[in-house]
Amino acid sequence: MTAPGGLSLARVTIAAPKRRMDVALPNAMLVAELMPHLLRHAGEGLGDVGEQQGGWVLRRATGTLLEANRNLSAQGVRDGELLHLAPGRDEWPDLAYDDVVEVIASSARRAGRPWSDDATRRCALAVTAALLGVGLIALLAIGSPWLVPALVALGVALLLAIAGPVLSRAMGDATTGAVVAAAGLPYGFFGGALLATPDGTPVTGIGAPGLLLGSSTLLVFSLIGYATVAGVQRLFMAGLAASVTGLLAALLSYAGVSPAGAAAATLTTVIGLLPGYPLIASWLGKLPVPELPDRPEEILKDRPVPERAKVFVTVARAAELLTGMLLSVSICGALAIAFLLNHDQTPAGALLALCGSGAMLLRARLFPTAEQRIPLLAGGLLGLVALAMGEMSSTESGGGRLLVLVGVLAASAVVLAAGLRFSRRRPTPYLGRAADIADVLAIMALIPLACAVIGLFGAIQGMFASIGG
Repeated sequence: MTAPGGLSLARVTIAAPKRRMDVALPNAMLVAELMPHLLRHAGEGLGDVGEQQGGWVLRRATGTLLEANRNLSAQGVRDGELLHLAPGRDEWPDLAYDDVVEVIASSARRAGRPWSDDATRRCALAVTAALLGVGLIALLAIGSPWLVPALVALGVALLLAIAGPVLSRAMGDATTGAVVAAAGLPYGFFGGALLATPDGTPVTGIGAPGLLLGSSTLLVFSLIGYATVAGVQRLFMAGLAASVTGLLAALLSYAGVSPAGAAAATLTTVIGLLPGYPLIASWLGKLPVPELPDRPEEILKDRPVPERAKVFVTVARAAELLTGMLLSVSICGALAIAFLLNHDQTPAGALLALCGSGAMLLRARLFPTAEQRIPLLAGGLLGLVALAMGEMSSTESGGGRLLVLVGVLAASAVVLAAGLRFSRRRPTPYLGRAADIADVLAIMALIPLACAVIGLFGAIQGMFASIGG
């Protein structure tokens, strides 16, 4: 049922202790928000009685409890259902049955989430993306000369960039089109990069020209996907941000910076901008900003406000863009750390990798949703794994590798203990403040450590030594 204003309603019957009520409840409201209104109409004094009986809850006829922090639509409440308003401490009687087979089938359905049509669709999209990734690996395995693999990769990227919008409009499924178009982004990057890679060079030896051309093609295909596909735009935003990061690294290499120095400067820029990504996403998402009065007489004036629906749309768009930026930070940060540790074995490089990984892990706690927190956690963990692998490869003695093993075991024990503890109780304000301070210090330490990797301090020291001589 839909109200004239577009509000979705569920017409249900509420069986209260004193009366039955036929009501139309908003599907989008939380159950906890509906309870005061239901108690007010269900009978006098029910609120006071409920305090002595563990509060009031809504149950289905089967005894299933409706969660207070979810709305009716999310819990599958439909028109015509019978809901029971009952004390929270009441034991709901088990349903009588005379068919054991039916009870077994019902119990099996409750044991796990049943496979649905949406699950089939999601599985198909995941398998499609995985197969396209395997195809890219097979293409790169062809080896030098790179002209044919590069042209094939660009052709596949162009085909997927066209197929994505076509599927999105033909099937009315923007998610499918977005996955197909986004799967072509790696093809576009490697296609452009291999065009500028000399024959005889392995894939891991792509230099500054290849990185520049590959990032440029990635930028073009990301813009095409962002402009033509309306769904899952975080994927194309991640491609845009990653392409800009690659262009920065390539330009630094062309400016004469060493490979390790370019990776250090890129890592510092990507992670140093973490506090500013929400502001950038808000600006790109065109979030409405409240107008503040500039004169005393304007304080009492009623200012026009945007429609609630438009605000919701802009917030969703900004959150999607922010998720894409954080996904790019995770990928580019982990790759920069791995490249840095491979080309720089100095203590400054190891400390820079440690601070970069720590900054991603600490900053992740400030983002509320799993889509935004998981990429940073994954990027930070991959950075720490690269650091541990680098330490093991640089240590030839068994004792040094044993120390790495001890450190990994200690870290796993700390993570397990912290996860179990903080899943039951929130961290103290003092611990939160300590994490804030550590986050700021990790980000601030990136700049001097990057300067040390680039060799800026040594150049300044040599300049002053030459002046003194």
